[in-house]
Amino acid sequence: MKKSFIYILIALVCCIACDDNTGTLGNSITPGADSIDIKTRTYYATTRSLAVDSALGKTGKVYLGRFTDPETDAIFEADFIAQFNCAEGGTVFPPADSIKGDSAVRTELRLFFTTFFGDSTNTMGAEVYKLQETLQEGEKYYTNIDPSQYYDPAGPIARQVYTAIDYTLEDSELEDAEHYANVCISLPNEIGNEMIKLYRSNPEFFQNATSFIQNVCSGYYVKSTHGDGTVLYIDQVALNIHFQHQRTDSIYVTQFVGSEEVLQTNRFSNQQVSHLIADSSCTYLKTPAGIFTEVTLPVDDIMIEGDSINSAKITFTRYNNATDTRYQFGTPQTLLMVRKSEMSTFFEKNKLTDNISSYYTNYNGVYNRYEYSNIARLITHCYNERQQWLQENSDKTEADYEAAHPDWNKVVLVPVTTIQDSNKNIVSIRHDLSLNSTRLVGGDDKIEIKVISSSFKEE
Repeated sequence: MKKSFIYILIALVCCIACDDNTGTLGNSITPGADSIDIKTRTYYATTRSLAVDSALGKTGKVYLGRFTDPETDAIFEADFIAQFNCAEGGTVFPPADSIKGDSAVRTELRLFFTTFFGDSTNTMGAEVYKLQETLQEGEKYYTNIDPSQYYDPAGPIARQVYTAIDYTLEDSELEDAEHYANVCISLPNEIGNEMIKLYRSNPEFFQNATSFIQNVCSGYYVKSTHGDGTVLYIDQVALNIHFQHQRTDSIYVTQFVGSEEVLQTNRFSNQQVSHLIADSSCTYLKTPAGIFTEVTLPVDDIMIEGDSINSAKITFTRYNNATDTRYQFGTPQTLLMVRKSEMSTFFEKNKLTDNISSYYTNYNGVYNRYEYSNIARLITHCYNERQQWLQENSDKTEADYEAAHPDWNKVVLVPVTTIQDSNKNIVSIRHDLSLNSTRLVGGDDKIEIKVISSSFKEE
């Protein structure tokens, strides 16, 4: 009888969780011999800023540029490595008698983007290096990758000065709805000539992306070299080989594009953030891969013997920006809560949230906060995992477990983006690699966890 009634009661508790006056609810629906003690208590979690030097770098976008945050003086730099796709079994170049001189007239990289962060008039600089070593399929590349292990150290094959908006173009072209903003970097034309030559002698090199990368073009490292105040969010990197038609003199182009089907990875650097990590008046969320917030949950305090935890609500309130500047970082819109010990594997294995060891929530702009309505299963899971270990290791103590598993009661708040299918089901969760930064209430100020629990009380 006890079990059946407590299941009914738990369902009712969930429906009235917003009502603090639940102390006598159990007495009203249970027989005289049994009663349910419903408790609403407040516990406190502690938080701190956690320095994160990298995130999993696989992405559909790449980033290029540098920006100094006027609020924190933190410096962010971004560059990238890109490899290129080759359509399987397709005709890459027309027959030799169709190309004038059977050679290229221009070879270039174009970096296409729809958005950027910062000032469109800043003069920025970039260099291009040819890769000597290819990125390997199946490897996990993080944003602290050392490009010097992959590119030719002899020097760049191209340099380019640019602004986010190309003011050399006519206003009519810039305002054209069909215009796709891009940075064009001219490459040595020998690259295009060599590709055409290889296509004639070894067309099998162009049968698919793998063969193309291994035998024709291993890829390029595009490095940000100078300038401050602009970061491009690049949607597509294209390697273009232009050639002239033999009979008409018209110019045509063969294009190889970077995409998620081939490897491309970002390299990020966040400098001068140590003072933010040390700031105990708050905690920070800073992307990409700069600072996350670590939360220590009061598992033992909550798991009072004999109580069932029905709900546990925790809210993280955001501070408004302290300075009013023209270019301010955005606010993370989606926040993953994941056990610290599982943070890396969550992204490497492309997991989805299970509402046990991982949750997500969206930013509530009305109340300026992130709210997790019920992490009760997480708290119970942390506790039960330790108890099971103690049963399996009867000669050990709780102190032994916590020494071996120092993160057993810790979670991390990670800004993420979600990918949905046509039915709006989330199919992938990835690190948010855009420029975002915010401060959360925490550090010296503990974070409330509102817990509703129930237990039997014999009369």
